[in-house]
Amino acid sequence: MKYINILKKLNRVLIVTTIVMYLTIYLGLLVQVILGAYQLLIAFVLLFFIKNFSKKSKNKLMIYWLVVLLYGMVWIIDMDVNLGGYLGVILYIILPMIIALYFSYFLESLRTKNK
Repeated sequence: MKYINILKKLNRVLIVTTIVMYLTIYLGLLVQVILGAYQLLIAFVLLFFIKNFSKKSKNKLMIYWLVVLLYGMVWIIDMDVNLGGYLGVILYIILPMIIALYFSYFLESLRTKNK
């Protein structure tokens, strides 16, 4: 896990870029998809190194995956129900950013000594 600092820096850039791009809303949504794909990929890779993490870090990663799976199920349900208006904004903009910020918090809490 010697590359964790590079992953942290790239994640920071993507988070800031997403927030800035939300000034145009449309570009923010597009960049959010990139951010989400990046974070899912990194979280998946981190599962292979989970045995090297502290118990606290393991719990944070499992919480992240639980939230992502729950969000995915809500998103799939929304395909049939089609929540519009404020609920749509919460579902497609606010919740994904909260999840992304939680993953950033988790990633920043990882120590480079976790090898």
